[in-house]
Amino acid sequence: MKKRVKLFSSLGMAVVLCMSGFYASAADLSAAAPGDRESDALTDAYTAFAGSSSNAHALVEGLLNGSRITLVMPSSSGKSSAPTSFTPKTGKLGYDNVRMALALAQAALAKAQITQPTAAQIEAVLNGGAIMAPYGPAQMPGVLALRSRGQVWGNISKALGVKLAADGSVAAADSP
Repeated sequence: MKKRVKLFSSLGMAVVLCMSGFYASAADLSAAAPGDRESDALTDAYTAFAGSSSNAHALVEGLLNGSRITLVMPSSSGKSSAPTSFTPKTGKLGYDNVRMALALAQAALAKAQITQPTAAQIEAVLNGGAIMAPYGPAQMPGVLALRSRGQVWGNISKALGVKLAADGSVAAADSP
């Protein structure tokens, strides 16, 4: 009789432990959902800037994870251009920092009169480098390059010549 009680007690404990693991897993899944929504919102917000939803997703995920970003830009002929890959100079960023980095990058390119950037122009505005603007060559200091050197967003916006509002929104300042 004592053996059966121990057996049932052990089985009962195993069921409780399994169920608590199940609930913990379900809680982990629901906790990840807000991040997924945030990532999706950022992807949606920067799809036009990135040239496609898949490029926007690659930018957002690459910036969030500090991992290699590969962009493939569509061409007017319908074929995709050769992929451009780069690694963010900052490493991992949080959602708000991804939002700020992309907003500043977009505003800096708009200031340079570029509203539909190439993959190389996106890389240059993020990591630093030369671009060809409609008015001629321009050197981009790089949003992420400046951030990796410890610059705060306000100083980065000044270096790029764009305005950072108190609410965190960004607008291109006067054109060059």
